Amino acid sequence: MQTEIIRNTHEKGHTGVKYTEKHLQDYYYIPKLKQKVEKIISNCVHCILINQKRGKKEGLLHPLQKEDTQLHTYHIDHLGPLESTNKNYKYVLAIIDAFTKFVWIYPTKSTTSVEVIAKLEIQNAVFGSPFQIISDRGTAFTSGDFADYCAKEKIKHHAITTGLPRANRQIERINQTIISVLSKLSLENPNMWYKFTNKQTINSTYQRSIDTTPFELLLVRR
Repeated sequence: MQTEIIRNTHEKGHTGVKYTEKHLQDYYYIPKLKQKVEKIISNCVHCILINQKRGKKEGLLHPLQKEDTQLHTYHIDHLGPLESTNKNYKYVLAIIDAFTKFVWIYPTKSTTSVEVIAKLEIQNAVFGSPFQIISDRGTAFTSGDFADYCAKEKIKHHAITTGLPRANRQIERINQTIISVLSKLSLENPNMWYKFTNKQTINSTYQRSIDTTPFELLLVRR
C-alpha cells in the first residue's frame, strides 16, 4: 500500500526525491519515507530515460553522410552477455535509426552473423532495408555472410575502425539506457529480461534532439 502511494505520487509529475517526499509528508505518515522514495525513484524507467547523461558530442575527422529521413541509416551493436534466460538468450542486438532515434531491441543467443541477419530480415519485412548500416568490427559484422547479405539488399556497410567508437556514438549512447531499462523492468525476475525487449518505453519518451518522441517521428510522421 505504501509503495503504491509513493509510486503514484511520484508518477504524477516524475518529481525528484525532495519534492515527492515533501508532498507525501503533507498527507501521509510513512516510516523511513525518504529511503522508500529514493528506492522507488531509482527504479523509475521514465526517470532513467529522461535523466540519462548526455556527454559532449564528438566530431569526426571524416563524418559519414546521413540523410535527414527515416530508415536511411542504422547504427547496430551487440550488448551482453546478460543473465542467461530459460530460452538461452544471452545478448541483445540493438538497432537505432539515425534520424528518428527509434530503437529496436532483439534478444539473441549468440553474436553470430546468422542471428544478426535473421533479425535484419525481420526488420526488412516491416520497414524495408536501410541505405546504410554502421557497426563496429565485431566478427558478426565482418563475416562473409554479412557482406553477402548487405550486397544482396544493396546496403552500404561502414565498419568503424577499432579505437574510434565515437563514429558509432548513437548506439554507444543508447546501450547503457537499454541495459538500465531492461534491468529495472525485470527486477523481480532478472532471467526474464527478454520479455521486455518489445516494450516501447524508450521510443515513447520525448527526446530534445528531435523535439518529439522516436515513435511519433518514425510511425506518425511518415
